[in-house]
Amino acid sequence: MKKRILALLMAAAMMFALAACGNQSNDTSDPPSDNSQAVEPDDSATPGGDTEPTKTGTLKIGLLVHQTGWFAGVDTPNYNEFHAMIDYINDDLGGWTVGDTTYTLEPVAVDGQSDDTAVTSAALSLVDAGVDFVVETNDFWVASCADIFEEEGIMHTSAYCVLAPGYITPEHTMAFTGSNGTGGDYATAFAALNKYYPDVKSVILANDDNGLKEEMLGLMQKYAEPYGIEVKGMVIYPGTTTDYTPYAQQLVDSGADAFLGNGSPDAYGALLKAVRALGSDMVCACAQGKTAPTLMEYAGADACYNAFTLGPSTREADKEQNTDILNALVAKVAEKYGAENAATFDGAAANCLYIMLQLMQKCGSVDPAVVAAEWEKGGQVETIYGTGTIGGEETYGVANHAVGSPRSVSIIDPEAEEGWYFAEWIPTEVP
Repeated sequence: MKKRILALLMAAAMMFALAACGNQSNDTSDPPSDNSQAVEPDDSATPGGDTEPTKTGTLKIGLLVHQTGWFAGVDTPNYNEFHAMIDYINDDLGGWTVGDTTYTLEPVAVDGQSDDTAVTSAALSLVDAGVDFVVETNDFWVASCADIFEEEGIMHTSAYCVLAPGYITPEHTMAFTGSNGTGGDYATAFAALNKYYPDVKSVILANDDNGLKEEMLGLMQKYAEPYGIEVKGMVIYPGTTTDYTPYAQQLVDSGADAFLGNGSPDAYGALLKAVRALGSDMVCACAQGKTAPTLMEYAGADACYNAFTLGPSTREADKEQNTDILNALVAKVAEKYGAENAATFDGAAANCLYIMLQLMQKCGSVDPAVVAAEWEKGGQVETIYGTGTIGGEETYGVANHAVGSPRSVSIIDPEAEEGWYFAEWIPTEVP
């Protein structure tokens, strides 16, 4: 009996010892590897993300705009608004989720210096920096760089597209535009003319020599035809001119009821001012995503009657008409760069970035070739202005490389509060 009890006690002691050894083994397990520590869970909610993120990373986005030189007046807002978008995503949204990874966006900005040679050097520096995506300035500046980005497999989008030869082509599979482009903007302008200025029966086109080309006249006539509007040709002025009177005289002498174009806002404002100085009341259709205050600033408020723009309204009274992302970006620009810059918010470069980010989430990849293929599928995509439609085959000869974003029509009226009023958002397609 005593032997049985002793045996039971010994067995119990052995089981206790084994259990103790097991606990000791767990307590002294190896720490996680460095790699497992670098991949951290992230439960942040990012708009459009379908998969709960489990990893973090960094995504470099290049920006090639002109921070100096004569074109800086156009691109400084692009620089500011692009960086406002970066800060909004990183700081306010906690990064951008694609698949199972939340990315911090790292901007790599280079200065084109309003010079063709400098633009090429800037493009090469972005290649050296290892970016996979680039937001660019106007396509006529970067058409010469398209081959560089194509060779490196870098997806690149122009903030403004005016049909520059050699940019969006069948050979450039990685070249896109996040703007409405010349085609989309002009098509929208004719719709606005028909609705708000029904007495306009003829127009003449006006643009700087870096923009609209003769090849565009056929498309313009096609856009105007449904409204019974005659296109009387075009007037081209040098982008570097300081005397707009001769070109204003050509517009007036044409006998057209209205002139329209989408040159740089300072030049277009100066042209409108010169038209009014000649005593003409012809309608000015600024077919560009610039705000009414921007045109009024350059032309002078007294000259800005019988005129409208296609830029968004950033006034407090009009905020309910805008998307949440647009309002958030305007607030971020005001915070970073001042209320005066927020008041003239355009958003072209920021919109290009936003479209690419939306498509990354849609295809679940940050591989530029995969994102480009997703863009080429067509359909709809969210923009900072609202739901946009992918198109552009008729305009560019290449299908689904452009996005038509909604345009906000702002009517300049001296009798309205602040001299202008918000009219409506118009859905836009790039033919």
